[in-house]
Amino acid sequence: MLALGGAAIMPANASVLDKVEELAAEAPSKRLDPALAVLMSDIHICGELKDGKSIRYPYNPTCLELRVKEILAMRPLPANVLVFGDVAWDYGLEEDYRYAAELLRPLEEAGVRVTLGLGNHDRRAAFFKAFPQYTETTPVAGRAVSVVKLPDVDFVMLDSLTEKPDLKPRQSTTVSGTISDEQIEWLKGYLAKSDRPVILGAHHPLNELHNLTKMLVDSPTVAAFIYGHVHIWNKSVSIIRPREPQHMLPTVALPATFYGDIGFAVMRTSPKGAKITYSSKGFWWPQPEENPPKEWKRRSDDLQNEEANILF
Repeated sequence: MLALGGAAIMPANASVLDKVEELAAEAPSKRLDPALAVLMSDIHICGELKDGKSIRYPYNPTCLELRVKEILAMRPLPANVLVFGDVAWDYGLEEDYRYAAELLRPLEEAGVRVTLGLGNHDRRAAFFKAFPQYTETTPVAGRAVSVVKLPDVDFVMLDSLTEKPDLKPRQSTTVSGTISDEQIEWLKGYLAKSDRPVILGAHHPLNELHNLTKMLVDSPTVAAFIYGHVHIWNKSVSIIRPREPQHMLPTVALPATFYGDIGFAVMRTSPKGAKITYSSKGFWWPQPEENPPKEWKRRSDDLQNEEANILF
């Protein structure tokens, strides 16, 4: 049409095309809801491939791909996706992280910010090599700590990975978690300066992180603690402030993308609090195509309308 129209219509048409391009460029950000975040954990990706497929747990990438497609189908899109550790399948190999990055890339291409935490199957050296940006953004040197600013709350992802010294490349490390003293000191200063509610997260449950639990007794701005590791959705409270009016700290355990409760959680925040809704996609994996065990179906049905509420 431009060729047929000649020079007379070029200026008008050019401005229209410019406007279309401008709107197209703006569209991704306008589809994003900054008050909406997806929380997932324990993706366990094996990056050792044969014929394009993982040689261990080949269904894990399939599960993650399905979860990514489900997130991309959301309207509006969440502005953030947070992954609560165990990004790698077992030993935290560099190729695990590079494959995980490839599987998560469609989210980032859609404008969604992806924040990764570390769990007991991860390794810091390989992780930082695959994701060098975390060495620049972490406020605690040598640890993968992230701060995500949501409209009404700050989210802080702590690093609870406990690595053995002199760990061999294919040697399992400690299953239980810890929060380093350096993270505790940084967090004390961060919370002391914060004038907004804070939600904390880590891979491991709070009952394993004794120094963090002790610190939170005097940290009333912390509104909740979210974790992975157990592969099972669970909402509870920890009574860690017995002398404070708000003595119950809500805790939420996230599902995994495979093996256990399958799915993710969707968190919507407001000035008054946050609602975390579990998006159930089944129980266990791989599931038989026909006649799954009644216990599996019952578990999945029980979780269809599960949600946790956090007050600010």
